[in-house]
Amino acid sequence: MNKLRLIYTLFALSVFLSCSHEKATIVLINGKIITVDKNFSIQEAVAIGGDTIMHVGNTDEINKYIGAETHVIDLKGKAATPGMVDAHCHPFGLGRDDKDDSFSVRGSKSWQEVIDKVAEKVKTLQPGEWIIGGGWYQDEWEDNTIPVHDGLSAVSPDNPVFLYRRGGNSAFVNAKALEIAGITKDTPDPYGGKIGRKPDGKPSGFLVNMGNNMVKKHFPKPEKPPEWYEKIFKNAAKKCNAAGLTGWHDAGLEPLYLEAYKRLVDKDELTIRVNAMLQNPRKGDLEKYFAKHRILNYGGRDMLQIRSVKMFFDGALGSRGAALHKPYDDDPENTGVYEVPPEHVYEVSVAALKTGMQVCSHSIGPRANHELLNEYERALKKVPVKDHRFRSEHAEIITPSDVKRFAQLGVIPSVQPVHHTSDMEFLPYRLGNERCKTMASPWRSLIDEGCILPCGSDFAIYSHNPLTGIYAAVTRKNEDGTPENGYYEEQCLTREEAIKGYTIWPAYAAFLENKTGSIEKGKYADITVFDKDILTIDPEELLKTQVIYTIVAGKIVYAK
Repeated sequence: MNKLRLIYTLFALSVFLSCSHEKATIVLINGKIITVDKNFSIQEAVAIGGDTIMHVGNTDEINKYIGAETHVIDLKGKAATPGMVDAHCHPFGLGRDDKDDSFSVRGSKSWQEVIDKVAEKVKTLQPGEWIIGGGWYQDEWEDNTIPVHDGLSAVSPDNPVFLYRRGGNSAFVNAKALEIAGITKDTPDPYGGKIGRKPDGKPSGFLVNMGNNMVKKHFPKPEKPPEWYEKIFKNAAKKCNAAGLTGWHDAGLEPLYLEAYKRLVDKDELTIRVNAMLQNPRKGDLEKYFAKHRILNYGGRDMLQIRSVKMFFDGALGSRGAALHKPYDDDPENTGVYEVPPEHVYEVSVAALKTGMQVCSHSIGPRANHELLNEYERALKKVPVKDHRFRSEHAEIITPSDVKRFAQLGVIPSVQPVHHTSDMEFLPYRLGNERCKTMASPWRSLIDEGCILPCGSDFAIYSHNPLTGIYAAVTRKNEDGTPENGYYEEQCLTREEAIKGYTIWPAYAAFLENKTGSIEKGKYADITVFDKDILTIDPEELLKTQVIYTIVAGKIVYAK
């Protein structure tokens, strides 16, 4: 009798245990789950409970988590990855509608086409109203020389015009804008910037880096309601969710934008995980400013944090503002510019280390990256913080000796693979083949030294689709497949590394690797599902791959 009772008890216990699994809110079954855990293991199913991953394993294991209310998604062999994250982007630009007050000349095939678009815009304005926008890119024009303002000024004599070059590090203005800013033949170049000149020394209308600010400070500042900013970020998040993005690193925002993010979290309307970089104020009590705005885990689910500061150090290669050791091959009197002195990098770094902030510095050229490492190192000696995770944003041109220093100092090179493939068309003219071969986007060298490479796009300058970045990272080619073997293909990433570049590495770069970045039990359920296996398909197929589901914190925020 005792034996029968024992058997009955064990049977009842087994039935109880089999039914006692907490039921999932969502399960993904019969798929290829690319977990990006420490072993880069492949599973076939995931159970999600609320905002968290409950279990990862095979479909039979996950079936035990299915209850009457569980949303079951049969992947039918499709691939899922940790949620894709863009490690360097500008959501405000992506979220603005065409109807907003930003004037676009993107896609113009010539300077004359830009002039014609401005002429049409002027017809809709009153005298004195500004035309502010941009997107022009002279390297795509048949005549790719930087123009002068005369033709533009002729069609807009009474309306100041300010047009950013694609990338945002330089701009073109007309005579009216120059007049308002007081820029004349006798105006000296500002520190960290250049004023383009005609042969007679008069301003040409082209302004680089801090030269832009001489005009920007005169922009009208219309008041916008809080809802206006919220709408922009919600619009950007919607576009990004549809592209498979579950998070972004907002590369430089003012406190006004931060308030919009907070309100969206408060209303549970933010559908993307935000790691925001506070724009460097350049002056004042830096420690006080950083401490005031530092935020960890706002709202309690890690949807918003601001624990880093964005600083502009040098300019861009396209406008010949990136800081080089030797002059540009196609501008032999120019070695680029610093927007701030190296001493300021040190001051910001010390203040950041004292207040628990991370420094993320726009640093493209080899001289800028060299001096950046010097100032980071000096600051770390004064305020030793082992786990600082300081970053170089872009880190595009690096000398071989500084590649080693990145790893030695624990500085993270935050790269945008599409920058390399877009810049490769003019890089040989700017730098020459030898500098390109030894220094241009040395991704493989950095990884071999022990660095990680969080990847981004710099959207809205480039596409916010992470698969275009993965394609560029593994091929170093344009989307049309050129050049045939990639531009210095020995520096390509592997497929696994490229996927890490949009998942676990951005998580690490944001101090979130224990909470997201991989599909593991206990982490937030941030998952992207694709219609193709992005781990094994031919590289060209990456550009044709579609997103099926995007899940953020256990919520389906996009379904195709």
